[in-house]
Amino acid sequence: MSDITFDCANVPVSVAAQALKMDSQTVRLLLQQGVVSWGCAYKRTPKSQHYSYLIYPKKFYEETGFVYKGGAES
Repeated sequence: MSDITFDCANVPVSVAAQALKMDSQTVRLLLQQGVVSWGCAYKRTPKSQHYSYLIYPKKFYEETGFVYKGGAES
């Protein structure tokens, strides 16, 4: 594997969607349904109706080839 350094702990959903050429809602649904291994969706409290999302930069790179270095979302 190459010498890539991952400076961030999370890829924003909007950035992942752009890299995958799909809309953000589709990425959120993939994470909620556990269809992908490069991230997860979770509720902060059992009664919450809202999800939070975590996309692992290294795993996302390994499966998509996209390197997220942080910075402003586009």
